Amino acid sequence: MDAIEKQERKREAWRRLRAQRRRARQLRARVVAASIITFVLLWTVVFAQMITGNDPVLGDSSAALASRQLRRHARTGAGSTTPAEAEADTDPGEDSAEDSVAAGAIETTDPREVEEQTLETEPPVETELEVAEPEPAPVTTGQS
Repeated sequence: MDAIEKQERKREAWRRLRAQRRRARQLRARVVAASIITFVLLWTVVFAQMITGNDPVLGDSSAALASRQLRRHARTGAGSTTPAEAEADTDPGEDSAEDSVAAGAIETTDPREVEEQTLETEPPVETELEVAEPEPAPVTTGQS
């Protein structure tokens, strides 16, 4: 192998190495760009939901309020049937007068009133007070 051939092989090796480094750089840049775009897109969706009032963390408070109203209505003596029996008696496609009255009450009731009524009707929850454990004494060794 002469000096010219040896020099050509070195040039070819350097050219391949530069091409490999360029491809690695391009791949890293694409991965970083895709990650940033995905991150921004997901946060945009989350903020858009929060701005429009569709915060998934808060849940659907109207459905919870409606179920509380219906349970209260069933407890206060709207017949001797349980809520499950009342649902079984009604046709799913047919709205009863009681349901429309309950729905009207839900729409026109102030949330603070509902909360006060709920607090008045539900028994208080008893909780045990946790006693704090004493802090253990520091350990001393012959090394210290």
